[in-house]
Amino acid sequence: MKKNGGGEDAFTGLEVIILIIALLGIAVSFFWFTNSEETLGWVRSFPGGMVAESVYISGDHMQPVGSVFGFPAVSRIKNKPLLFVPRPDPKKLGAIQVMVSLFIGHTGAIDMDQVRVSWAGDGYSEQILKTSTRPLVCPNWTIVGKYNMLPGHVADADNWLEPDEEFEILVCSSHGARPYESFTITLSPEGTGLPLPLTRIVPARIEPVMKLG
Repeated sequence: MKKNGGGEDAFTGLEVIILIIALLGIAVSFFWFTNSEETLGWVRSFPGGMVAESVYISGDHMQPVGSVFGFPAVSRIKNKPLLFVPRPDPKKLGAIQVMVSLFIGHTGAIDMDQVRVSWAGDGYSEQILKTSTRPLVCPNWTIVGKYNMLPGHVADADNWLEPDEEFEILVCSSHGARPYESFTITLSPEGTGLPLPLTRIVPARIEPVMKLG
């Protein structure tokens, strides 16, 4: 800089150009930052009035509703649920029934026909395929009931789990689980939804119907 006649500093033309370029660089950097995917994701997850990330993707998540019930590894043709077990073993738990709904019942939907189900126990694991046949032939899983949480409303006939709906599903294993044995049923939605693991321990006594918590 050069001093003018009043003894104050004055910008030269070159310094003005450099200052303008610097300001433009700051402006471009700020624009890129505020419009990048990383920043948008941070904004969505930031508390205090901004959209939370959990709400943004909540439509892809399932949660259990109420208790999980277990049944012995034997056929139940006359009693509900309707099961056919090719290799029955009354000393094992062979099937479970659970109600599921969306984690936050306001947005999104899950195509239950695309949900992957697995059953894992002590030293074994198997994929369980979906079927619509009655009775349910083990090993398979099926939807046995569809409900709506709102009074006076009913669930749609399709297999999309939608807001305010609850689906009751029945899962039957080819291996089963003995008393005191721990096992895990995992429901994995298609897409970005998180898997829903349900870990339970078989009671000491095998009953016709067992509440597993």
